[in-house]
Amino acid sequence: MTANSYCAPATPAELERFTPFLFELLDASFAEISARFLRGIKVDDKDNGTPVTQADKQAEAIMRQMIDERFPEHGIFGEEFGIKESQEVDGVRYRWILDPIDGTRSFITNSFLFGTLIALERDDGAGFRPILSSVSHPAARVRTVGSLSGTTLYYDNGTAPLVRPLHVRNCTQLSEATLLATSHWTTGEQKGDKRIQKLIDAVKLYRTFGDCFGYFAVASGGADIMIDPDLSYWDIAALLPVVEGAGGTLTSVTGGNPLKDLSAVCTAGGIHGEVIALLNSGGDQTGS
Repeated sequence: MTANSYCAPATPAELERFTPFLFELLDASFAEISARFLRGIKVDDKDNGTPVTQADKQAEAIMRQMIDERFPEHGIFGEEFGIKESQEVDGVRYRWILDPIDGTRSFITNSFLFGTLIALERDDGAGFRPILSSVSHPAARVRTVGSLSGTTLYYDNGTAPLVRPLHVRNCTQLSEATLLATSHWTTGEQKGDKRIQKLIDAVKLYRTFGDCFGYFAVASGGADIMIDPDLSYWDIAALLPVVEGAGGTLTSVTGGNPLKDLSAVCTAGGIHGEVIALLNSGGDQTGS
């Protein structure tokens, strides 16, 4: 299976202009989040039942303020504070997608697997597509920056010795694959059915090391498959440049555009078609 790319290529000028600012956004969000991690922070519930904290809100608020000050014509689509429309300049619009804490359940249970997702999208007449993104982990002080030209891993702010390009590992047999998911498919927080169990039964190793960490694990060569049957736009946009820049494949569960069919199957590429076929095969599609 040859998957389509759902990113657009960033120009050298765009990378030079926006990558340093992406680092500034990460620095600011990391500061807000790290100051509240492991501190017994108060947890509220959103209308949809998912948790939210002041770390989520403050991190997004400071990033939105920075974008408004530096690029007032840019749009913003954030998980906590919604949409600010973009303005067209010379036929092009830009929009930042912000998910300050992807994996708030991990954050509030003192797990280190939560992350910050930031994407920059461009619309040059054909609709918004991601061109640059980061999947980063404040607790581990690890960040990635990805585009179709490649994905790079940075430790701390990029000044430490660990700075290297990322690439998925080669996996061509499902029986040798490591599969990750945010939660087991039978839990109330995870949508899914018994077709996912077929995939679990087919792989070598299965772990619920999920949220954005699962995509980081695939992009960095630590796992081979990450699956999320139900996501939001702000979850997906930042995953695409990082995964595709590392040589991986990310589609919806049906094999289509994950930005439209809001779900994700991320693989190292060689087994993607087999994974999609298994998840869309017939049989019992009900829960346990």
